[in-house]
Amino acid sequence: MGRRIRPSNLTERTAIALLAVFLVAVVAALAITVSSVTPSVRLLAVAVVTPIIVLTLLLLSFELRGRSWSYAGAAVLGALGVGLRLVISTQPQLEVGGGLPLYVTVAYVALGVLVVATSLGAFRSVRRDHRRES
Repeated sequence: MGRRIRPSNLTERTAIALLAVFLVAVVAALAITVSSVTPSVRLLAVAVVTPIIVLTLLLLSFELRGRSWSYAGAAVLGALGVGLRLVISTQPQLEVGGGLPLYVTVAYVALGVLVVATSLGAFRSVRRDHRRES
């Protein structure tokens, strides 16, 4: 049941691909932040973002194994990303990501919403497939 390495349908493959893009966006944002802030802020950014990166990698791994809960976790992570981006974007005085151009915020929020939507769809799909197998 949990051994497969290929997602079985388009919804699952799309959810995995979008979570991978989300991971790239988070790593890119961290790299930009680390290269442009003071050491104390750099340390804070790395401390906050590293667990998100590790969690995303773990969720991707479990999604490839067809674990339904990993898609639910990815949906929560996408919602968290949207929430954090919106909070940070409303604080232009922040050294970490504040005051970014509107299009960056819009793109990041759109990506997060897509991660949430496709991950929830994949969660339902995997659960339905597991019920059929039973």
